[in-house]
Amino acid sequence: MRRPWSHLTPDRQQWWAWLGAIMAVGLAIRVAFVLFVQSGITQLQGDAGWYHFQARLVSEGKGFLNPIYYFGNGESVPGADHPPGFVLILAALDTIGIDSPQGQRLVMCLVGTVSILVIGLLGRRLASPRVGLIAAALAAVYPNIWINDGMLLTETVFILATAVSLLYCYRYLERPGLDAVAIISVALTVAAMVRPEATLLFVLLLTPLVLTRRSIGWSRRILQLGVAALIPLISFAPWVLYNLDRFEEPVLISSGLGQTLLVGNCDLTYTGMNLGFWDFNCLGEPVDLATTPGGISALDGEYRRAALEYMSNNQSRLPKVAAARVGRLWGVYRSGQSVFLDGVIEGRAGGTGNQNLQIAREALWSYYVLGAAGMLGLVLLIRRRVTVLPLLAQALMITVIAALTFGLTRYRAGFEVSIVVLAAVGLSWLYTRVGGPPDETVRGPIGTAVAPAGTPGDDAPPADEPSVDDERSADGTSDVGART
Repeated sequence: MRRPWSHLTPDRQQWWAWLGAIMAVGLAIRVAFVLFVQSGITQLQGDAGWYHFQARLVSEGKGFLNPIYYFGNGESVPGADHPPGFVLILAALDTIGIDSPQGQRLVMCLVGTVSILVIGLLGRRLASPRVGLIAAALAAVYPNIWINDGMLLTETVFILATAVSLLYCYRYLERPGLDAVAIISVALTVAAMVRPEATLLFVLLLTPLVLTRRSIGWSRRILQLGVAALIPLISFAPWVLYNLDRFEEPVLISSGLGQTLLVGNCDLTYTGMNLGFWDFNCLGEPVDLATTPGGISALDGEYRRAALEYMSNNQSRLPKVAAARVGRLWGVYRSGQSVFLDGVIEGRAGGTGNQNLQIAREALWSYYVLGAAGMLGLVLLIRRRVTVLPLLAQALMITVIAALTFGLTRYRAGFEVSIVVLAAVGLSWLYTRVGGPPDETVRGPIGTAVAPAGTPGDDAPPADEPSVDDERSADGTSDVGART
């Protein structure tokens, strides 16, 4: 009988020990943020308040009601401002007794720590064990990732779902089987359950990933796409049917599209200091949903039509506004103001209204550093002919979303996974260039690598991972190439 972990060589045991230590550090950072910074938030506001209090209503059997109306004046107004995924997670925590904001934040810290594990595995599969450890370490300490874990927002789950989808994208590139496609689809469905724009990844990521696999026949590709499409359809069906029964107009994922469009498309966001950002004053006078004909579904339709009409009437200004939005997203337009907006308005420095901007400032500068290293890593992967579509699909998605709505740091949440992995590739290469030992386990193009003779035990992956290529360039650094 084979003993557990008996397949691990000393080198592999050491790798897992290092990863465990990194995860422990990452968890400590997240818990410290919650205990010493977020603990000062006594009243939840904005999206975090919506998720927390709607989850309480769901756990009590009252359904997905608008928590503002219910806890404000006792009115039972249907609410679907956001997809149901994160509310259901918090409702499950309520059910087992973890019903305080602080307790739920601590659970999110655990979820964020799992993301460190998956990102480490992703870096290892993509490039090498060393890159995997560097990627995990970056994910543990990078503020733009761990901040999310203390805010009680959807980004924690979204980042984990993104990391899982990327890990299995690269497994699929090695072995294009139905199992990998199913896991990618499940991960993207979870992502869409908390962030509706993730549905675009089925078109931008999963579909081209499958259609371009010339190593398998068209019948298998069509079957895989069919299974991939069936998973979200089945998952969202109960939610859609539930909403058809309680709203006048169809609500497929959420009723927030119109509001999102309108808060970014009015005079207040087309000029002045809020150029490219959002402003709730764009919505006009507050509306009583309890007395509005058709409720939120009808109102959201009106918001959507008003936003599209405004955009149509201001087409000449759209290019400038869209450029400002995209610039805000990527931290290259009014970055100083973005520190204030992230820290005070978005609460990414320790609660809405907190004037201490140190955390938000550190998040911005660390993003610049990792972004530069990530661009180097991207060039290196392209030189090695590693397929980079999975790593860049979210960049395309969020750029389009920002151009249509507004620029927001939180939109980058999923792409932060790609940033740390690409940065790990670049930093590993730089370490070799400044005198560190070469990374002799750098992989070649996914799916075609061959294990070099005489490499240590850790260089030979387990049965579920392909081998690595140790082809070396003339200058002593790893520079592996093959097909895209």
